[in-house]
Amino acid sequence: MPTKNLNTSTVQGEPSALEDLLNVNREPAPEPTLPPRVAAYLGGQLQSFYAHLMSDPIPDRFVRLLQQLDEKESRYNGV
Repeated sequence: MPTKNLNTSTVQGEPSALEDLLNVNREPAPEPTLPPRVAAYLGGQLQSFYAHLMSDPIPDRFVRLLQQLDEKESRYNGV
């Protein structure tokens, strides 16, 4: 029974490199856009999904790291 080597097989039409995503003039292809209705729906879904993060307290570990960064920045800037 023949076996297929998955490491060497490619999907037809799939770009193999970044250059394959460029148009014939070697310029980047235009960014894909979503219809405004779809973009608004997805935005609302993401906002509701992540809303709880805004109300959660910042973990102490992050507060300490931010304080350390502020201290180093102050020393670097001579403040």
